[in-house]
Amino acid sequence: MKKTPPGIRLSRVVSIGRPCAAAPDRWRMKWLALVFLSLTACHEPTRVPLAVEAYVWQSPARPEVREAMTRAAGHITTLHIRAAELRWTGERFAIEKTLTTLPSPGCGLVIRIGASASRLEWTPGQIKEAAAVFSELAALRPKEIQCDFDCPQKRLGRYIVLLDALQSAAGGIPVLPTALPTWLDEPDFAKLVAGRGGYVLQVHSLQLPKQAGEPVMIFDPAAARTAAKKASDLKEPFRIAMATYGCEVRFGTDGKVIDVVSEDAGTGPASARAFALADPLESARLVQEWQRDPPAGLTGIVWYRLPVAGDRRNWPWETFERVIRGEVDPSKPDLEISPGAGAKDLFVVNRGTFPVLLPGKIVIGHPVPAADGAGAYRLEQQDGVVHFIRRNDVWPWLDPGKKIPTGWLRFREEPARIQWSFQP
Repeated sequence: MKKTPPGIRLSRVVSIGRPCAAAPDRWRMKWLALVFLSLTACHEPTRVPLAVEAYVWQSPARPEVREAMTRAAGHITTLHIRAAELRWTGERFAIEKTLTTLPSPGCGLVIRIGASASRLEWTPGQIKEAAAVFSELAALRPKEIQCDFDCPQKRLGRYIVLLDALQSAAGGIPVLPTALPTWLDEPDFAKLVAGRGGYVLQVHSLQLPKQAGEPVMIFDPAAARTAAKKASDLKEPFRIAMATYGCEVRFGTDGKVIDVVSEDAGTGPASARAFALADPLESARLVQEWQRDPPAGLTGIVWYRLPVAGDRRNWPWETFERVIRGEVDPSKPDLEISPGAGAKDLFVVNRGTFPVLLPGKIVIGHPVPAADGAGAYRLEQQDGVVHFIRRNDVWPWLDPGKKIPTGWLRFREEPARIQWSFQP
């Protein structure tokens, strides 16, 4: 075992000064290394906070949308407004422009190019109309223009041709692609995003079931983590688009999907329905994780979509504000029973800040001579036990601070405490 040379005590903090002249050169180098470590150990690299951005998919001309954009000012660094949608008709583009002026300074714009254009070779003639739209909107001087194109992943090489032309048409305004996780494994993807200053990786998507009874998926946190890791390996800056929305899927008598409602309540016939909502609890956990230790290259999160009053298929503001800060709130439903003797009204209530899934069944643990369902529930009595069963045609999430009728019941003898339980 080597002895510590005179003048050097490794077990103590080394004072900054000149080492002993008699110390060998190797110990002088060790002394300098210790000094360097003592000076740098407390200084971690500066970490830039992740940007918090959001998409505005509804028209900014609507008062409730303008109100939401105003409210977002204290929480969102950049709003990205849906500005136009292009559909290929077979001969030319049908163009829907949703704005002609910039709704707010510093916002970005989004142009949708639908799947109808997915087989185009993007010849100069096919590009011309699209380029004109990008040029016109670039003249409004947005922060950037996102190109949201439903491109097949095996045709990303042709998408490069389109993006280059659109960037040329937009001049100095950056044109950035949105991308799907399935694109990350394609050889042309690295070429698609190289040198563009960034892209938006969309880790949410509506995965429809093949038939009624199968689950509907919008957001998978494990898949999002995997996609972020793959994106970080490309050494290009990127943002991640995450979901705030839900949807209702309607099925026909043959069990096939006939309609998807995702931006309003909607009504219409259906033989069966399925529902989905991006999980705010899992989303908040993921945000918290990325705030603490972001994947290399991740610069921000773009939320789809900004909460707007009256939009039932979206998180409410109080949920959105907590999730974007990475604050977790495991909200749970509760049963509220009206006081007093006689018939009692029942409500499912949400006293938390995240939407809660309504229980599939509520069981009352006492004999009940009279009862009936209401609101989101219907009544079933099995061997004298009351079961309130959630109806399959109602939106099954309850927003914070809300309550919904379950039904009513009457007891022969008033129990000291009403026994009840929730079941999935």
